Amino acid sequence: MGLFDKFKAYLNEEDPEDSEEQLVENIKAKRLWFTENASPDSYEDEEDEDLDDLDEAQGESEKPAKKFTWGAKLKNMIASVSKNKDGVNMDDEDVLEEVRQTKTINAEIKAVQDFCEQLVDVSYHMEDLKKEYKVVTSYLTDIQRIEELPIDIATELIDTAKRIEMLDKNRHTYLQSENLLSMEQFKTISRLEDEVVDTVRTLNEMEHRDSMLKNDMGHLEGEKESLKYRRRDCAVGIDRLRAVLGTVLMLFLVTAMGVIWYGLTTRENVTIPALVIGAIVMIVFAACYAKYIDYKVEIKESDAKVKRAISLLNKVKAKYINNRSTLEYIYEKYGVNSAKELEYMWVQYDTMNKDARRYSQANNDFRVYCDQLVKRLTSIGVKDPLVWPKQTNALIDRREMVEIKHSLNLRRQSIRDKLATCEKIADNAKIAIKASVELNPALESFVREILTPFKVKM
Repeated sequence: MGLFDKFKAYLNEEDPEDSEEQLVENIKAKRLWFTENASPDSYEDEEDEDLDDLDEAQGESEKPAKKFTWGAKLKNMIASVSKNKDGVNMDDEDVLEEVRQTKTINAEIKAVQDFCEQLVDVSYHMEDLKKEYKVVTSYLTDIQRIEELPIDIATELIDTAKRIEMLDKNRHTYLQSENLLSMEQFKTISRLEDEVVDTVRTLNEMEHRDSMLKNDMGHLEGEKESLKYRRRDCAVGIDRLRAVLGTVLMLFLVTAMGVIWYGLTTRENVTIPALVIGAIVMIVFAACYAKYIDYKVEIKESDAKVKRAISLLNKVKAKYINNRSTLEYIYEKYGVNSAKELEYMWVQYDTMNKDARRYSQANNDFRVYCDQLVKRLTSIGVKDPLVWPKQTNALIDRREMVEIKHSLNLRRQSIRDKLATCEKIADNAKIAIKASVELNPALESFVREILTPFKVKM
């Protein structure tokens, strides 16, 4: 809908709360009430008082954009009037004309107010567009100055821009090393930086000692079990010797009794068989006794060796426990599980520190060259040199510069189109406002009250 169509619609707009028939009835009732209950003088006084109240309400409005509704005032004036239509002697056309005039004034005020607000909004938007247009034009002027530079100055700018791009890439490369260690690990190594190298060496020695102590404990435990097993074998051997000796003794007694019985019954000499049997028994007893002595000696030696093995095992276990406790304390202190892990963390930490120093140096150099580029561009008359360190590729590659220029031209053309549209809207709004003021000169002060605070001129 165009501005004039909108203005026409406002002029023809009806109050949604008050139909034409309702206003006719209210005005008839009011006139009837004044005719029956008031004198002509009092009627004029009352009407003047209502108009004064209306003007006073309009004067108290401080905000330029606050709407004033004549229909609402009219409803307040006739709210207490009875709707009895009997006895009305006035012509209905006069009542209808008063209603139309009231609604016309209300519609004009609303239309003028909307056009004023539209004019204010468009004016502010045009100011922003003009500032943006000025900035874009300044960028294009700077590009033209750069493109028209002598070869020696242009070469100097290109070398500086290449240096800036290289330093910027190095900065991003060095920043990637931040992921080598977690922040907690980095803080831990940083706090204990002076002790890490000695701690790695100590951990390697202690882990080697831990491994040796484990092996020693394994050997001692095996030897102890071997000695206990050998002692059990000796005890079993002694039990077997006792069984053998018991059996030999029984055989000897039976054989001796048999030989003696044989000698007594046959009256033969059994001395030699008795001596042979006795010798055999003595040899068997001697052999068993010797073996028994060997078993006893071996048991005694095994017990001594077991005690020594247990003593050594206890000592080794004590050393292992102390060594292991120290290891676990160091592991917990550095948040690692081995010396190799701590050494790896130290290497990563050292890499991160070197990269941090390189990043700091590259960042400092980056700033120096950026300042140098800005100063050089300022010296040749560039109005906004601070944007060029962020788009050095345009200084290096002419194709990039052409793309930037093309983008700025499109942007400037778009701003022009927007400005033209805003100017058209503003002109139409001014024409509509002037037309309303010419039709109703009383609206001029109302328009001035709205536009003056925003410094908008007709």
